[in-house]
Amino acid sequence: MRPILQTVLAIGLLPALMISCKKDTVDLKTPPVGLGGDTWVQDSTDIFIYDSLTLPYNIAVYYKWTPGQLDFPSDIVPPKESQVIPVLKGLLNVAFAPYNQLTGSETFLRRYLPKTYELAGSAEYLSNGAMFLGQAEGGTAMLIYEVNYYTRLKQDSATFKQMMHTMHHEFGHILNQNKLYPTSFKTISTGYTGNWYNVTDSAARVLGFITSYAQASPDEDFVEMLSTILAGGPGGPMGYDEYEELLTQTGGPGTTGYQTIKQKEAVVADYLQTSYNINLYALRALCRADFVNYLQ
Repeated sequence: MRPILQTVLAIGLLPALMISCKKDTVDLKTPPVGLGGDTWVQDSTDIFIYDSLTLPYNIAVYYKWTPGQLDFPSDIVPPKESQVIPVLKGLLNVAFAPYNQLTGSETFLRRYLPKTYELAGSAEYLSNGAMFLGQAEGGTAMLIYEVNYYTRLKQDSATFKQMMHTMHHEFGHILNQNKLYPTSFKTISTGYTGNWYNVTDSAARVLGFITSYAQASPDEDFVEMLSTILAGGPGGPMGYDEYEELLTQTGGPGTTGYQTIKQKEAVVADYLQTSYNINLYALRALCRADFVNYLQ
């Protein structure tokens, strides 16, 4: 909230008070901007959002630059409008479709997806060198970064894989907010740290964490397990590879890191099955197939 600066002048104070009593007329028939009184003309992007996300999932998508909507004063650029539909199509085909295929309808996602999506053109960089790639706010809103770097091309798929990882990660938080994961998960590992960004992913796997960010807290550990299992693809750059390929960095079966991660995997699988009647491995197969088939 911006501070309101007020200056009171001794001279002319009484007239000012008198003027403040004047009533202004307001046209109650004209809705304000943002509540039906928006001044821009609906274009093909808005129509696509309404038909593909608002109608089936009751989701609103904000892509126009609105002051205060993002986390200022961070240097975040707005999304290019030409990127909005391609990103949303990728989201629908690779992140949403597997759930619909597995559950047989859009009902599950309509119930649990956040009702607001906010798009940002770039990531949000923190002072410690880390960066935000996505956020879920209380299960009601999700912020998607790096829209301007999205591409469907196979040779440039790093951002897309990262975006899908982020989507599964944030959706995992929302599922956990509705039904808590077992407390037993929190006792599998020790060594959670706020300095996770000083640890490489490969070093974290030796310690029993699927990514370095999983070391941030048990909550992040749980959703990083889920998102890494679901979002991996063959030949993934930046560590977004097949889950089994990443496990080789633990030192392999029999090592503490490998056994710890597999123990966490079992809890995640049981949680999805028990809480939502979703088979983790069937969902992963669909996620992988849809991801590979969507790339060009």
